[in-house]
Amino acid sequence: MKKLIMIMVAGVLFTGTTTAQSWIDLLKKAATEVVDKATDGKATEYAMVGTWKYKEPGVRFESDDVTAGLAGVAVESTVVSKLQKAYNLAGIKAGSCTFTFNSDGKFTATIGTRNLSGEYTYTTETHVLALTFSKGIPGLKTMQGNAYISGSELELVFPITKLVELVSKLGSKISSLATISTMLEKYKNVYIGFAFEK
Repeated sequence: MKKLIMIMVAGVLFTGTTTAQSWIDLLKKAATEVVDKATDGKATEYAMVGTWKYKEPGVRFESDDVTAGLAGVAVESTVVSKLQKAYNLAGIKAGSCTFTFNSDGKFTATIGTRNLSGEYTYTTETHVLALTFSKGIPGLKTMQGNAYISGSELELVFPITKLVELVSKLGSKISSLATISTMLEKYKNVYIGFAFEK
């Protein structure tokens, strides 16, 4: 709890003025994380079923080190801004990307003009999400990342090298992702990906 409070305070310090809406969003995210931890990830497992529309890049810093967590808060908005530009070049923008997770372990997705489908497994305790593609990305059979419900959003995040591989397979070799990768090397357990809303 102390860590959460420190991160929220750091958010205020590093972002200057904070609107009431951003505080509400922070509290919703904190509340869903508490519920998810209390249920060993089952809250995310049940809530992720459905259709989700891409909203913005997702960034997650996983660390028990409070200092690294605070640094993550300070860096997150910069990373999201740079990712937004890179994603746009790959055709990943609001309105052109959706994910549907069915309760039977199957998924479909649309990323730009690409239609993807396959099966997924989700491990509740670790939040590990494995996507096995049956259609859509030649040369990429399985991709493993993490899934979290955060407030009213679904975050699908991957180790940065895996995300670069995915975007490259979709047909874009983007120098912005290499720049972001270099910038984030000093952070332990950084994951980037996508934030979706229903």
